[in-house]
Amino acid sequence: MKKNLIAFIASLIAVIMTLSSASACTAFYAGSDMTADGKTIFARSEDLSNSYNKMQFVAESGAHKAGEEYAGCYGFTYTFTHDSYGYTAFQDDNMAAVGNICPDCGSDHLHTPYQAAGTNEMGVSMSATETLYGCSAVMDADPFEDAGIEEAEIPTVILSEAATAKEGVDLLLKIYDEAGCNNGSGIFIADKDEVWYIENTTGHQYVAVKLSSTVVFPEPNMSAIGLIDLDDENVIASPKLIEVAKAAGTYVGDEAANTIDFCASYFQGQGQASRMTQALNYLNGVDTFTNDAGSYDASAYVISNVAADGSICAFYNAIVPTHKLTVADVIGYYHLDTIGKTGNLETHIFQLTPGGDKLYDVVEWVAVDDAAINVFVPYLPMLTTGYDASLQVSTLPASFVTEEPTEGLYFPTTKNMRIDGQRVPVQGFMVLPENWADSFYWSVDAVSNLCMYADVDEALKASVLGGLDDIQTQIYNDFYAEDGALAGLKAIVDSGDIDTAKATATAYSAEIAAAVHDLMVTCALTIIAE
Repeated sequence: MKKNLIAFIASLIAVIMTLSSASACTAFYAGSDMTADGKTIFARSEDLSNSYNKMQFVAESGAHKAGEEYAGCYGFTYTFTHDSYGYTAFQDDNMAAVGNICPDCGSDHLHTPYQAAGTNEMGVSMSATETLYGCSAVMDADPFEDAGIEEAEIPTVILSEAATAKEGVDLLLKIYDEAGCNNGSGIFIADKDEVWYIENTTGHQYVAVKLSSTVVFPEPNMSAIGLIDLDDENVIASPKLIEVAKAAGTYVGDEAANTIDFCASYFQGQGQASRMTQALNYLNGVDTFTNDAGSYDASAYVISNVAADGSICAFYNAIVPTHKLTVADVIGYYHLDTIGKTGNLETHIFQLTPGGDKLYDVVEWVAVDDAAINVFVPYLPMLTTGYDASLQVSTLPASFVTEEPTEGLYFPTTKNMRIDGQRVPVQGFMVLPENWADSFYWSVDAVSNLCMYADVDEALKASVLGGLDDIQTQIYNDFYAEDGALAGLKAIVDSGDIDTAKATATAYSAEIAAAVHDLMVTCALTIIAE
């Protein structure tokens, strides 16, 4: 079936060739009772800016040695307690093409910047860098620590060290307690037995909740944790969580009952309403939610473990999807126009089989750059030993110019620049690096930006977007068919031939990624020629 899929992509390239004529990450969770196949899903788009290279790789077992000190971007250090587990990860480009200079901290010291998400060889999966902002009063009461752990450094440490999700949670919270954190975030840490979600918006205060299988929630840079009973065995909170909120004058809850509305007490406010309302409309199958103040009760859509009678219950909210969700539905979620955009760097969708202890029980769907103009490629991260070369190309960064270039691949854009002390929008052009066509990231970036911002024939644009959707359906069907790729890989693993399973899984995903990369390059060149 893979040969048929690759042939289909090749045929679409031929068809397309004949037709020449923002920083806002968004996370998502669906418990296993809310999905069509009974798998738990959590996902996130990593958003920062347009045209910013992202790479994907496998960190080998023992990449970090016991006793080695890891130094992050911003002052945090950590000493590894054992040789690190192997894990998959994304990474910003601080490789040879940029002189090993990290785009985040400007340093050439050896580190792995902004790894964001991955799965380790023990079956621990996680997603980090979903930024949250505390209100000024609580941030004054419990400031961030300059040398605390930064959200982008969390996957490096946790995936290297933790053999279970709970180990990962305990380690992260220990770091929050002792070293503090550099910024606020929402983080998923999961394994076959449980999924934990942790939020912090100040230096040392946090809430970690073991999520129930019966809840769905979106998280667009907004706190997703509402009224929480801290006596619940499925909750771990910082010892001074209520105390700090009271000192800040922001506490909402019942101290006698040991409850706190974390969102109301710590979060800065509902600043990402457009993404939240669009997500609610999508999930509930309506068009009634709007961005107007007071159009709906935001407190109903955060999660709570406090029942109407005040007792502790499983986590819930008011979201009732129209049907049990699939990966295709989650990909559709990331196609929403306020969520999928040119500012996406990568998007990852994890599927975990509750109680599953096989190497195929973690599936990760990955897209780099714009999630809406893209094709998600499936991986089995516990069997993946490497990625297609196009996902590991180091390049010079894109450059912004005000005069229209005479060569190269470029597109019109607006860039906020500081002029005379003021941030001023400046019209100009973004020029991609010369070797953009070698890179999976830059090839998608080219197609996305050309479709969005260049003067592209509408028929050609429709053909490109429709073709990408057709390929996504083909990949999805090939992977999950009764005699498809996943079934074949399961059979190999169950036979005990793990080396063959790893080679087969790695080759399957890499070949699809290579074919999609070729398609993106063809699309970009065809649009330019038109």
